[in-house]
Amino acid sequence: MDRRKLRFLKQMNIWVKSIIAVIAAFILFRSCAPILRGPHPLIGQSAPDFTLGTLGGRDETMSEVRAGRPSVIFFWATWCPHCRSQLAELTRLRESVEEKGIRIILVDVGEDARKVGEYFRAENIPFNTFLDQEGVVAGDYKIVGVPTFFFVNAQGAVVAAEHSLVRDYEQILLVGVP
Repeated sequence: MDRRKLRFLKQMNIWVKSIIAVIAAFILFRSCAPILRGPHPLIGQSAPDFTLGTLGGRDETMSEVRAGRPSVIFFWATWCPHCRSQLAELTRLRESVEEKGIRIILVDVGEDARKVGEYFRAENIPFNTFLDQEGVVAGDYKIVGVPTFFFVNAQGAVVAAEHSLVRDYEQILLVGVP
């Protein structure tokens, strides 16, 4: 094999290993970030209220939609595969969650009504969603990525923040044990 080709292959090998190392470090950091950060800063605080446009075409206020009920506030986006699977899970659980008096509140981050509406129609999503097109509310909630779930008790306090719908959500919301 030509010396130039051999040197080129060695350099490519170094580049590939470097890229893999950077990706692995990023994945490790993302998986450890919640541990390094500690509890979410909103836990124990009142959930920030907001008014945004919705997919239904009206401006609505979160506290009015919540109506003093325990709530799951779900920040999501259509481009996020984990968000889509979590939204499918929420759709599947919708009736049983609502029978327990728990509100499900969706907040789409960074997308317009047309894109979100197309997704809802294609997937038969039975919810309305707030549209946080500029990410202002996501900033108020200090989310680091989607999906993010906030569990808000009947008094309006954030009792937990997770990146997946936890199985003991009812205990967290109704008993207040994070």
